[in-house]
Order: sequence, then C-alpha cells, then structure tokens
Amino acid sequence: MNSIELSFDRYTSGTLRDRVFAALRSAGVNPQAFKPADLREADHFHTGGLQATSFVANSLELGAGTRVLDVGAGLGGPARCFAMRGALVTGVDITAEFVDLARELDANCALDRSITMLQRPGHDTGLADASFDAAVLMHVGMNLADKPSVFAEVWRLLRPGAVFGIYDLMGTNNLSYPMPWAERAEASFVESAADYAGALADAGFAVTGQVERTVEVLEVLKQMRGALAAGTDPLATPLVLREDGPAAMANLSAAITSRQLVPLLMLASKPGDRPA
Repeated sequence: MNSIELSFDRYTSGTLRDRVFAALRSAGVNPQAFKPADLREADHFHTGGLQATSFVANSLELGAGTRVLDVGAGLGGPARCFAMRGALVTGVDITAEFVDLARELDANCALDRSITMLQRPGHDTGLADASFDAAVLMHVGMNLADKPSVFAEVWRLLRPGAVFGIYDLMGTNNLSYPMPWAERAEASFVESAADYAGALADAGFAVTGQVERTVEVLEVLKQMRGALAAGTDPLATPLVLREDGPAAMANLSAAITSRQLVPLLMLASKPGDRPA
C-alpha cells in the first residue's frame, strides 16, 4: 500500500453507516428523517467542527444560489450546512463509503436536490470549466501529497472572480502520531502556509487573506476530548475517528498548543470580476 492509499484508507471502515444511524437513534432522532443540526459534530471532520464550518461559510459569503464546490466533502456535513444557507453544492470525495452515506443522509434530511455528491479525486473531477462561484477545501490538504494538481483543478472549475477557501492545519510534518488524519508520518502531508500560498499563486490564484483559528479550535478540542473520555455522546465528536481517537486528539491538541500546527483559513480568488 503506497502513501496515498494509506492516507485515505484511514477513513474507511465499512461500519460508518451503522455507527451514524446508531448515534442518531441514541439521541432520539429518526435516521430516516432528521435535520442537519441533529448530527451536531459527527459529520464535521475538521478542527473546530461545526463552529469552523459556519466561520468558513461566513468568510466566503456563501448564500442563496451560490454554486459551491466542496473538495474532499467527506460525509457532507459542511455541504449540508452550506445548502441550509441556500447554496447549491457539489461535493467530491475519493472514499466510496463517504459518498454513499452522504447521499443517503442528504436525502434523509431533504437536501438531495441542493447537494450533488460524486466519487471523484480532487485533481480530476470531470466537471465543467468555470461552473462554480466558490470552492472549499477543509482539512484535506494534510492527506494530499500533490496539492498543486488539486489547486489547478479548482482554478479550472471556478468562474473569474470566484473565491477559494482552504481551511487546513498548516505547519510542520515532524509530528507525534497518530493524528486524526494519519496513523503515521508517511501518510501525512502537512505543509506550511508559505507552501500553500506559493502553490496557489502557481495555479493562478491571488491570496487575499489568512485567518488563524487557534484559540477557537483549542476550546472545541478540549470539549471533544472530554466527550471522547466520557464515551456517552457519540454525536459530540467526528464519527470518523478510529480506535486511536483519544491518542490522536491528544497529539493534535499538543501540536496546536506548541504551534507546530496552526489551524488556518486561507482565502484566495481567481482573477476577474466576482460572480453576481
């Protein structure tokens, strides 16, 4: 198994649907008919969770009619958040288990007309040129060895003036493992903010801003680590976490506290007039 396969193999288990549905039932929610908010943190696989998703949506000004591309969409938690604001979302993810379950969850909360989920790699989506007003990539970069090819594909898919928001952990790859996205170093591709900015510029983007989220993320991680330790509220943490979740979350908290990793939203635009 190569490093790319290792990277994405960590996310698939074959049991995720059962775990998600069981977690909803334990909260008194019907998995066949629910609201996106009922899933709480379970389908937001990034530091800061739902709070960070809302921050990204606000920063990119996603709203009614905005055509959004979500690269590495996972179980579709952010896509459903965006769709609840009136956006029309296309999510791509390479993991079949995620895509299949995301489609079912979208249908069960009546958002399947607003969200299209596709099993495609981020560097080769097969989608039409200049078909999106905005794009997001949230905590996917740590699993991407070849970020430039993904950024080039996003540039192709965005209309002139469109915005690209990358919310990733940036810093050094010299970390203690496991981490939530990788069991060991060879499956992790953390890079610095300067590396991201350079790759975006090479793809044709103009970097327009950076927002650090360290304080907010550490508070959410503290809450999630408490929930993991208690083990009584499965919807309080991302359900994609494996058996090493407590150790991974502890390592992540330590790395952010020591500033080896910085949770950063990087904003970039494709030159041209922004879509109306």
